[in-house]
Amino acid sequence: MRSLLAAILALFLPARGAHRAAVPPPLPPVFCPPAPVPPPVITCPHPADVVTADGMPLVRPYVVEWERERDEHDRRRLQRERRRAAVLATLGQDYVPVPWEVAA
Repeated sequence: MRSLLAAILALFLPARGAHRAAVPPPLPPVFCPPAPVPPPVITCPHPADVVTADGMPLVRPYVVEWERERDEHDRRRLQRERRRAAVLATLGQDYVPVPWEVAA
């Protein structure tokens, strides 16, 4: 019988010569679908509601901002009128808008 040291080394060291394993089996192929192509990013230096011609806006930005503020003011005024009418309706009164509030 071999020595004790040879038996321990045989446990931890690979076999020699013909006992060595052949080429390791190839790994199974892994299929990964191709990554989707991201859509191109379109950047515009102007807001979406500003129409441009030859790279210059047709409407000045301060005019567009003024229209936005006016629309927001009108929306808030109409909301106030609806709330006022609802409160007066709970009290049993009809709401008739005052002409100078409508014109504002």
